[in-house]
Amino acid sequence: MLEADLPLAQDYQEFVNTNTIPEEVATNTVEVVEEPYIESVEEPVVVQTSINLDVPFTSQAPTADWVQPFQDACEEASLLMVDYYYQNQDLPDVEQVEVVLLDMIGWQQEMWEGHFNLTLDDLDDFVKTNTEYRTEIVEDLTIEKIKSYLNRGLPLIVPADGTKLANPFFKNGGPDYHMLVIKGYTEDKIITNDPGTSRGADFIYTYENMLYSIADWNKKESLATGPKRALILYRD
Repeated sequence: MLEADLPLAQDYQEFVNTNTIPEEVATNTVEVVEEPYIESVEEPVVVQTSINLDVPFTSQAPTADWVQPFQDACEEASLLMVDYYYQNQDLPDVEQVEVVLLDMIGWQQEMWEGHFNLTLDDLDDFVKTNTEYRTEIVEDLTIEKIKSYLNRGLPLIVPADGTKLANPFFKNGGPDYHMLVIKGYTEDKIITNDPGTSRGADFIYTYENMLYSIADWNKKESLATGPKRALILYRD
């Protein structure tokens, strides 16, 4: 596992209250990104040298029961973590988290007649149907785009080929398809909450490995060979 000194975690309300870079990290700025990746944000984004959003963590098997459906609950766990980040709340206890995940899965089983690997489009549909969040799917994901969103206080939900992720805690080579939350970065590392392991809080990947692994689910091929994309939620 990679190790890094992580920057101080910042909660969503800091970005809402200030609409600027928090004072304690303002001296770490290095560049201005002129390209507005979010249509609703017209001002250039000052990109910090490091950032770490205070996204609460749960694994997809909160009570350590890794049988189905929790083996395939990474999408639901990722969405739940981002939801609680925007609420500025800690997640409830693991038994309650398990119930929430089962409710999310149960809705899919009833409405979609099964619990399947979700593409970002599928997850986007789930969010729009079941929540009040606005959403955006970011295409052609790059490190620069990742940093731009994080510097607006916006975590990214990304799909990935789990067999490519350099995570030593994955069993059997890692999942064929996975989903996780990008919540920050350092000079050369990406900070994630990876629900695929109980040790996934603030889990570190290199820039190269993260981009190499990101891929949406391809339903025709039943493989993670789709484009490099991310899902963004907007609270307002």
